Amino acid sequence: MSQRFNPPPGWPIPPKGWQPPADWSPDPAWPAAPDDWQLWVDVEPRTGGRKWLTPAVGAGALVLGLILGGVGATSSASSQAQEDRAAIAALTGEKDDLTKDRDELDADLTEARDDLTAAQKQVADAAAQVAALDQRAADLDAREAALNGRQGELDTRQADLDGRQSQLDARSADLDAREARVSSARPSGTSGSSGSSGGTSAAASGGGSVYYKNCTEARAAGAAPVRRGEPGYASHLDRDNDGVGCE
Repeated sequence: MSQRFNPPPGWPIPPKGWQPPADWSPDPAWPAAPDDWQLWVDVEPRTGGRKWLTPAVGAGALVLGLILGGVGATSSASSQAQEDRAAIAALTGEKDDLTKDRDELDADLTEARDDLTAAQKQVADAAAQVAALDQRAADLDAREAALNGRQGELDTRQADLDGRQSQLDARSADLDAREARVSSARPSGTSGSSGSSGGTSAAASGGGSVYYKNCTEARAAGAAPVRRGEPGYASHLDRDNDGVGCE
């Protein structure tokens, strides 16, 4: 006795003689088989006692089988079409959901890229500002070094000028002292004219024996400012040679 595959209602009818593979399992989209349904049924072989069936009976059975098979195939095809439409609708819904999720992800990605671009621009701007500040600091350091160098040069020149001025003051004082000694050693005139001439010369040279070493002494003596022709006037007190010393 042999067996044949007996598909439940709504399942596709397999070809004649079909045998499922060892790892075969029904499609989950097919309707569930009834609880008492037998997927395999016994098929009794035909015996010689049925040879009396006439060709008409065989033809009638064939027609009936075709009709029943057509009805079953039509019902199965209709059920399968409904299942396919339901599956397509489900897949369409999933596709729409996935498309919506993808659009949201694209929007989030675009926003994230914009934020990243803005952040990179801020970093670049901050780096440029830092570089500019560093350059300004370097420029200020260079200018400060240059000013320090110039200040050193000015200090050196000032010291040199002070030294030269001290030398000039010493020479002027020496000359004034020599003039004073010459004036004091010169004999007084016997005539009025010579006396007058000597007095005029003394006034022009500094006003007799009054001598101030520097303006500090002149100010201490209350003689500052001292003008040319007045007692105590000397060229070392009148550096700008305008006729007024210790201004």
